[in-house]
Amino acid sequence: MTLGQFRFGKRTFKTGLAVFIVILGFTIFHRGNPMIASLAAIFSLRSDFETTIHFGKSRIIANTLGGLFAIVYIIIRDEFHNAPWVTVIVIPILLMLLIVLNDGIHNNTGIIGASAAFLMISLTVPVNETYVYAFDRVIDTFVGVAVAILMNVGTKPISTEEVAKVVEEKLQKK
Repeated sequence: MTLGQFRFGKRTFKTGLAVFIVILGFTIFHRGNPMIASLAAIFSLRSDFETTIHFGKSRIIANTLGGLFAIVYIIIRDEFHNAPWVTVIVIPILLMLLIVLNDGIHNNTGIIGASAAFLMISLTVPVNETYVYAFDRVIDTFVGVAVAILMNVGTKPISTEEVAKVVEEKLQKK
């Protein structure tokens, strides 16, 4: 649908539907804030199944690494009894290491996502929370990517054989 220079296409609809499903699921299951899962769905959702799988894989790797680095930060922060200097010094150091790691494993498309996940988790984790908070945010990413993948399966039907073939190809490229 086009109105002048504005279009409302299939991908826009799938994106809105994906965010709807994420928010609805989080509401029904009392999962908390659906922000990270919604962002993962938006960043991963592409025009076709294969491209969505590619971006979803990069997003999962990036957010998992960002979450792991956030866990390291939380452990260090707790060891030093939430001293403010820990945030000032440790977060930039861990961020640089995270960028180097993503580059080293050739996940350059995930550097911004990993950095964002790390900072969002590290800088928003409540003082009384543990590493479980970071783990939950990584799980949220898996949820968002899964919904994005389902949007392409549901709106552009493909056979289970095609799904298995794409997944197999992606696993063999590792």
